[in-house]
Amino acid sequence: MGLIEKSERPVLYVGGGIITGNASEKLFRFAEATQIPVTTTIMGCGCFPETHPLSLRWLGMHGTAYANWAVNGEFEQRQKNTDPMNKIANGADLLLAFGVRFDDRVTGKVEKFCETGTIVHVDIDPSEINKNKPAHLPIVSDIKFALGRLCEMIKERPIRKKFTAWHEQIASWKAKAPFAYRVTDEVNRSQHMRDHLQGKENEVILPQMAVEVLYELSKGEAILTTGVGQHQMWAAQFYKFKFPRQFLTSAGLGAMGYGYPAALGAKVACPDREVVDIDGDGSFLMNVQELATAHIEKINAKVMILNNQHLGMVVQWEDRFFQGNRGNTYLGDPENMKQIYPDYPLVCQSFNVKCERVVFKKDLRPAIQRMLDAKEPYVLDIIVPYTEHVLPFVPAGHTVADMIWKLKG
Repeated sequence: MGLIEKSERPVLYVGGGIITGNASEKLFRFAEATQIPVTTTIMGCGCFPETHPLSLRWLGMHGTAYANWAVNGEFEQRQKNTDPMNKIANGADLLLAFGVRFDDRVTGKVEKFCETGTIVHVDIDPSEINKNKPAHLPIVSDIKFALGRLCEMIKERPIRKKFTAWHEQIASWKAKAPFAYRVTDEVNRSQHMRDHLQGKENEVILPQMAVEVLYELSKGEAILTTGVGQHQMWAAQFYKFKFPRQFLTSAGLGAMGYGYPAALGAKVACPDREVVDIDGDGSFLMNVQELATAHIEKINAKVMILNNQHLGMVVQWEDRFFQGNRGNTYLGDPENMKQIYPDYPLVCQSFNVKCERVVFKKDLRPAIQRMLDAKEPYVLDIIVPYTEHVLPFVPAGHTVADMIWKLKG
């Protein structure tokens, strides 16, 4: 408690351990009692409501810029990796790391992660302590028990500090760099999209837009599952999770094909809740045979395919680091590039599962509503451009000083 009272810029960095330890309610009580901002890992999405004013959403390679700045500080954007770093604002001076493992997708260059902060690491697994990042105060404990004791201590001796200046700094960061998207000239120049838009470039559907509409129409109450790739990151960025186990994703395991089987399981477990697999065309194909399970067992799980005809995340890395050279990342038929391949409406028809394809923005909202209203398995095949990149982006092994977060144009 003394560390909290001495700090000026504390941050709660919490992960999947909060969810598996059933400690979300205790975390909520602790955060509200201390008024410490909360950021999560991908595995921790939903352990603290992302609609709460204290939420920084999630951090790391594709997390919010403001969560990354809150932990590491804000730097002037580098033009080259050799440019000197000029710090604009300081990050956390106290990092309360609860149920996390300091994964490299969160930390980037691990020795630079929260470089000037005091780190308190609480984890039930002693092998995780000091494994990736040394802790100033390591604690081996069940996280629900630890948070319960902290709540009791605060009740006996409340934290008087309000961290007003820190909250003001975070508010300015949130206003400066929210998750955002824009239709760029690069999208309009894409032959892939021109073939399908037929001169209606203003009707292009961006993948972020599709997730945003789903969030609105489902009122933020759906359980989401994903495969692996750009669609996974956009699902986590543009859907705000409010409760534990609302976002089911393989995260660090990188298991393409995870999304639809997970959706079937979630729907069986929670039949009264809407369950939607947001998937990529590459990931969905990995376990497409589970459409038979959905039909035969009458499991009303939905699929929203963000179909860009490519392995999107690999394409992004090819564009960023390999001058756009393609290494078998195009998934369509090279002899008939105007065709959407494979033809998911025909594939789904063979499984007796309904499928609708959407190409134009004007058709997106009603199509998603029809998907949600369906009382049976339903696939929505949404055609999107492959030129979109997931931003923010901290390149692997780099620091927040190298974060790419500004949109083109």
